[in-house]
Amino acid sequence: MTAPHRDLPDYCEWWPEGSRHPCYVPASLVLVRATGETLRFTCAEHAPAWASRIQGRYLMLDWGEWEARGGGYRGVMLGG
Repeated sequence: MTAPHRDLPDYCEWWPEGSRHPCYVPASLVLVRATGETLRFTCAEHAPAWASRIQGRYLMLDWGEWEARGGGYRGVMLGG
């Protein structure tokens, strides 16, 4: 298993249509599988857009709850 990383992006990873870069607004939410696998970081505005992109069930946690659950694991979706 990959060791926890605390230096993960803290900005929204959503790529708005036609944009050449992600949103980059500070992320207030983290999308996580029930297994603890961190999927994506997002702002509240773009959180609903991920529903069509992420397959399977996931939790939407606020940043503090993610950290309290041991956030930092880079699951396979983040290259870990």
